Amino acid sequence: MTRNIVYMQIPDFYASVEELRRPELKKAPLVLARPGPRSVVQGVNGQAAKEGVREGMPLSLALRLCRRIQVRDSDVYHYRAKHLEIVRQFEWCSPLVEGGLPGSCFIDISGTGRLFGAGPDLACRMERELWGKMGLRARIGLASNKLVSQVAARCTAPGDLSFIFPGSEKTFLSPLPVDYLPGIGEVTASKLAGFNILSIGRLADFSPDMLSAVFGRSAERLLRIAKGMDTSAVFASKEIPRICVSKILTRDEIDPQRLESALFEQVEEAGWELRRHNRRPGVLRLEIRYADGMWADTKRRLTPWDVVSDRSLFQSVLVAFRRIFHRRVAVRRLVMEFSQLAMPGLQLPLFTWENNRGSKERDLQEALDSMRKKFGKKIISWARLA
Repeated sequence: MTRNIVYMQIPDFYASVEELRRPELKKAPLVLARPGPRSVVQGVNGQAAKEGVREGMPLSLALRLCRRIQVRDSDVYHYRAKHLEIVRQFEWCSPLVEGGLPGSCFIDISGTGRLFGAGPDLACRMERELWGKMGLRARIGLASNKLVSQVAARCTAPGDLSFIFPGSEKTFLSPLPVDYLPGIGEVTASKLAGFNILSIGRLADFSPDMLSAVFGRSAERLLRIAKGMDTSAVFASKEIPRICVSKILTRDEIDPQRLESALFEQVEEAGWELRRHNRRPGVLRLEIRYADGMWADTKRRLTPWDVVSDRSLFQSVLVAFRRIFHRRVAVRRLVMEFSQLAMPGLQLPLFTWENNRGSKERDLQEALDSMRKKFGKKIISWARLA
């Protein structure tokens, strides 16, 4: 049976979702970025893209390129919720809906012809429903595998369909630039350009031996995707609840005390979210990014006593941080992620002297939370953050 894989991609997803929430933002170039002097652009709309602004660009450079640009704080949690809503919306036509990057998903509609008609008709119907229910336009690619459908979607306009007939994958890919292939970035494209390989067809016909001398084991994969060969399956997405707090430091920092203060600030933010949703994490993952591009991470299991308060949770985070911070290189970014969330519940103490274990910390944390709910999160802070 011939496979039918739909790839649906919403251009400028973050900005499109933000414009739905605030229609007045459509009138001018829009950039989504976290506040700070070293912020990175996380989303742009079409008008900002015409000015040369791109995702991943430093915010300071974006402001120099376009002075009249609007900068809004990115609400990543809201965008992720919208993405999951889109993924769930297409489960009526196939149980295999794989949500990849935010605003994009693969849908395996193989064998659904008797229920919903031909593949192109079903793909167009899905796009119309997305536009009618959520107000979002998507590019659609339909092909016999995930690779070709992803490239096909890139070759069409929002609201339109690009259908590649089975057997014509190599003919379709041949005239396209090599950077249209997923996984080929600027570095790989520049190396291929050194061999005068500018199109996918040229890459597919290139000598495997010469390609292996430059790319090693990756040469086989490059030749395979250039010919449109992809046997990977579409897997149903599983929603894993987690809380992630990422912080780009104001400047590259190597002082352990300042880094610990930044960690404590992240712990307070994560602890607030955990208590607001009445959840207790079971696993902590901590990642540090150095200024030279290197990174290190570690995982640590948490006990119920570790999350009684922000101060007790910070002690567990501090142990994980000291486990991986060994290089004498400044740190640029800290990422803290809590997973395996569950309802809070403490085991009854075995001995009488354990009855008050953590009770003072818990009472203090409840008092701080009540003040912050009433007067704002920044009304009070620990001396470590001053």
